[in-house]
Amino acid sequence: MIPPRWYLCKDRNMLQAIRGMPMRKERERRYIAEYMKDTWPEGNWQLNVELGPIPQEYVDRLGLGRAAALFRPTRPRVDAVRWQPDGYYLIEAKIRDIKAGIGDLMYYRGMAERAPDLPYYQGQPIICRLVVPWMIDWIRAAADSAQIDLVVFEPEWIAGYVQERQHYFTAEYRAERAEKIRLREILDVE
Repeated sequence: MIPPRWYLCKDRNMLQAIRGMPMRKERERRYIAEYMKDTWPEGNWQLNVELGPIPQEYVDRLGLGRAAALFRPTRPRVDAVRWQPDGYYLIEAKIRDIKAGIGDLMYYRGMAERAPDLPYYQGQPIICRLVVPWMIDWIRAAADSAQIDLVVFEPEWIAGYVQERQHYFTAEYRAERAEKIRLREILDVE
């Protein structure tokens, strides 16, 4: 039974509990966070880091912090960075579109040295790393030719997600998804 509209509150967690329908899951955010925590539990890393230059005239007029905030929406972001004395890691994690991760890291490498606010960057050599849940020969070859470290990280929940993605385009899954969308429209939620 669907509760009446007036019964529903604006709290998304409560709406989820009432309906029993999961909201969108940010799996790649979870994936990179788990990788970083598992690989470097001592810290010295940051997630979702902005790259690229900030126009000097804005830095001069507003200061670095305010200029960075002004240009934040236009700057690309790498999933994570890790700093240590002998190297500075730019880390991208991809579960599905692995090829895009290789291209992103090639682009980010050029942007990193031009970012005046890169956390703890002091001219260390930049090391690009792509974190993936499985390995295929062509991925290894592409990463090697782009001078990108490739790391396989497979937390327990990945296998279930991969299976879910394999069924995403089946007729049964499309019917389930259409029903969820219909119910969300009836209940007036995202």
